[in-house]
Amino acid sequence: MERFLVRAGSVNAVRRALGRAPGGARVVGRFDRETIECSHTMDEHSLERHWPVILSRLEKAGLSVVPLPTSRTDENAP
Repeated sequence: MERFLVRAGSVNAVRRALGRAPGGARVVGRFDRETIECSHTMDEHSLERHWPVILSRLEKAGLSVVPLPTSRTDENAP
């Protein structure tokens, strides 16, 4: 299961935007104050086909996907 983050004010806004989105895209919950954690169950081929649809639905709702933060161990590496 892969994760992605959406910048949104509420979990419900993301749920409404994804609605019946293809590829098993689901809201997991709030990641922090500004972002909502979501997941999908798509393989590479499905992700290639369905990701533009998911991005379009989020953009139409005024939401955007943000990059996942790096782990804390990477920040402390020399």
